[in-house]
Amino acid sequence: MSATDATQFSARLRSVTQEDHHAAESSDFITTLMGGERSARDYMLLIAQYHYIYGALEEEVRVLAADPELGEILDAALERSGQIAKDLDVLLPAHGLKEIPAALPATEAYVAAIRASAAEPARLVAHHYLRYLGDLSGGLAIGKLVPRHYSIPDEALNMWKFEAIDKPKIYKDSYRDKLDVFGANTSHAEAVLDEAKRGFQWNKAIFEDLLKASASELSAAS
Repeated sequence: MSATDATQFSARLRSVTQEDHHAAESSDFITTLMGGERSARDYMLLIAQYHYIYGALEEEVRVLAADPELGEILDAALERSGQIAKDLDVLLPAHGLKEIPAALPATEAYVAAIRASAAEPARLVAHHYLRYLGDLSGGLAIGKLVPRHYSIPDEALNMWKFEAIDKPKIYKDSYRDKLDVFGANTSHAEAVLDEAKRGFQWNKAIFEDLLKASASELSAAS
């Protein structure tokens, strides 16, 4: 990291959350899912949890989108709720389900945290960053791997399609530039850093709950 990079808030955010980020993305559920060791049903369970997470996040973001300090960051082009609904319209009947599986305990805790963060908008920015920049990075890799491993049809992969974003790398660089401006405010910066670390921990807990839920379903089926 150069001296210039070290002064940028986005670089600091990446550095401060690196350990928690690695712990989340190294969770057994997600590593085995991406490695082709799980099932199409497990992928459906993951997308079902995203239904609750993005539903909460995007409701709160829409309320704050007119805020002049936040509007540049809270881009509606990133919204995933509609995409997730399309995917579940395919995935649920494929697994004999008529309703979306219930939110897992860790998902409920994460959703509650997202709702609470809206009272201090800088904390909501942390969840926005964590989710959407993740989707435009490792998330795109998931979108390429799960059809290969589990024969997920293209019409159930809308979660990973960003039609309004032609070049993810350029978009992410621009997003980080906006974060740098936002994080120049010390109180904003500290709130984002704290909430982002906690956000990765909540995500890790969701993966742990998904692993338990998958094991429970296997046990019930045997």
